[in-house]
Amino acid sequence: MDRGFFSNVELRTPKGRFFYSLAFLFLAVIAIVTLFPFLYAFTSGLKSSTEVVKSLNLLPENPIWENYSQAWTRFEMPRMFANSFVIVTGSVLLRVGVSAAAAFSLSKLKPIGGRFISLGFLLTLMIPSIAYFVPLYTTIADLPIIHTSLIGSYWGLWLPYTVDAFSIFVLKTFFDRIPGDLTDSARVDGANPLQMLTHIILPLSRSILIVLCVLAFVALWRDFLLPYLVLTDPATQPITVRLFYVAGDYSLNLQMAASFLALLPPLLIAILLQRYMKIGLTLGGVKG
Repeated sequence: MDRGFFSNVELRTPKGRFFYSLAFLFLAVIAIVTLFPFLYAFTSGLKSSTEVVKSLNLLPENPIWENYSQAWTRFEMPRMFANSFVIVTGSVLLRVGVSAAAAFSLSKLKPIGGRFISLGFLLTLMIPSIAYFVPLYTTIADLPIIHTSLIGSYWGLWLPYTVDAFSIFVLKTFFDRIPGDLTDSARVDGANPLQMLTHIILPLSRSILIVLCVLAFVALWRDFLLPYLVLTDPATQPITVRLFYVAGDYSLNLQMAASFLALLPPLLIAILLQRYMKIGLTLGGVKG
């Protein structure tokens, strides 16, 4: 069996083995550089505060496993995890649902001016998010027409997180690859656009939807500035914001332990779902 971009024939030659070893060494270095922050955060949570500051050793001299149990209780991690999961899960579901509906409309329903709408989405990707942060916050603080403030409400985060031009663009590009014969056949059988989306398009797009869900989960889990400004009640704040408020009240080693615990959900989700994060061969549903 061929291994990566080197065939078995190439690996039998000295030149092929040399380049294979060079590529393996390069990837090993990249892996070490990528994993080092996670390992350092984990081992720092096992040290004393003095050792964290004075020692640059990766491994602690005397591991203090109680640091993690103390961080779990003192930082009230279960409540913060629950808040973060409520915010992120609701945002991901709304984002995927709205993005799928918008992409399906642009790809299959062909609305008037659809090209200009798609171009508008692409143009928004060129604008840094911080550039429109002030008008976004003022809109959340006083919604136009109804003049209602969403400050202190999860809707103040769910609604801004829902619309994502990148997700719409990726899904539209994927939907364009799905043969139109599938939707045309469904339309002849009497299916409405919602049925075509839920029964044909979405099942064929499961792989790309998982990719977008993972990317959205990781991005929204680590978001700090918008939750920091919108959620002012400590009982509703996510883990990124609450750790910022209470970290100064505890020792450095407990801060490191709590920070590592906060890293675990997106890390585990990315690891567990990496096997599904490959775009499947879903376009073979029409027989020639």
